[in-house]
Amino acid sequence: MKSKILQKIIDEDKEFLFQNYGDRLPVSFIKGEDSYLYDQDNKKYIDLFSGIAVSNLGYSNNSFKNALKKQIDNLIHTSNWYLNEEQIEAAKLLSELSFKGKTLFVNSGTEANEAAIKLARRYGLSKDEKRYEIISFNNSFHGRTTGSMAATAQKKIHEGFGPIAKGFKYLPFNDLESFENEIANNKNVTAVITELIQGESGINIADTKFIQKISELCKKNDILFIIDEVQTGIGRTGKPFAFEHYRIEPDIITLAKGLAGGIPVGAIHAKSEISNYFTPGTHGTTFGGNHLAMAGIVAVLTEIKKDSFLKNIEDVHNQIFKQFTEIKNKSNLIKEIRGLGLHIGIELTIPCAEIVKKALEKRVIINCAAGNVIRIMPPLSISPEIAKEGIKIIEKILLNEEN
Repeated sequence: MKSKILQKIIDEDKEFLFQNYGDRLPVSFIKGEDSYLYDQDNKKYIDLFSGIAVSNLGYSNNSFKNALKKQIDNLIHTSNWYLNEEQIEAAKLLSELSFKGKTLFVNSGTEANEAAIKLARRYGLSKDEKRYEIISFNNSFHGRTTGSMAATAQKKIHEGFGPIAKGFKYLPFNDLESFENEIANNKNVTAVITELIQGESGINIADTKFIQKISELCKKNDILFIIDEVQTGIGRTGKPFAFEHYRIEPDIITLAKGLAGGIPVGAIHAKSEISNYFTPGTHGTTFGGNHLAMAGIVAVLTEIKKDSFLKNIEDVHNQIFKQFTEIKNKSNLIKEIRGLGLHIGIELTIPCAEIVKKALEKRVIINCAAGNVIRIMPPLSISPEIAKEGIKIIEKILLNEEN
């Protein structure tokens, strides 16, 4: 039964807010601590979702909180008309952790991908007036602005908005033959954009051979290789960036979500010679790279570069896989367990929306993707003990032992 406090929140949500998210799950969180969230009635939940892979440091990292408080006391925003030392510090860390290059800070993941699309077209059109096509892959997700929506190869994202932006070619994910054929027969391609783990479509992981061959052919044909690390970056897969698992170096990466621990920010990081194609006036943003967001980035990157932090991700990953493997051996509800680091998908033989609701009732936060895949994406700082407790509760639900 809903409390009076929660019912009031639900009623006012429907009265005052767009209803584009449908019926939200019936909870309103008011505070967080470690890997726990507390609701409107001060009930405690284990967070295994971290706000869609955003709150990578959890909810009580003192270094992160102190950095933000200090920056708020000093300065939040001045605009990109002026030099910004916090931007420089954040960009230095990104170069150190990814590859040497230059960074442009924006406000979100979709804006980062939008900027990457513009940069890639600028690059291609500087060489040939027909070179503006970008390859993306079926079931991808790159955002909801008109450009990034067009890069997203999903009809359900396109429907109802009229003609989408032209210049995108959709190919099957992990199908090397179709990619090789396209490159051999299409001389108008300027870039390839892909996720290394397709999160929205159910934690589908790119094959190593597939990605390495794309990288090879892109270099051979002067095509830019863009890796969308919006969800997989900033330690989520157990390394600072997912592309490191594939032993390649892309030309451009796009970032957001966990980049500043919950402060809205995005970034495009590119090799220096490519960044030069954004000449003055070709792209910009009012809020992108403000002082507060940069303080958040520096605090987050300083934390995730620690060996002990990455080791914790590995330990929790192994534990979660072990627990779900044991559940799979007891039940026919689990079809497959897949993922890297703490970006994990549990594919079920049944729809998972009701599992998510039951977990919430038992005060564990998870998510459902692609209709039947439970997404497990806790704060990267979660302890093995808290993660184990949360998975135990999910086990009881899946085995119908929750009572």
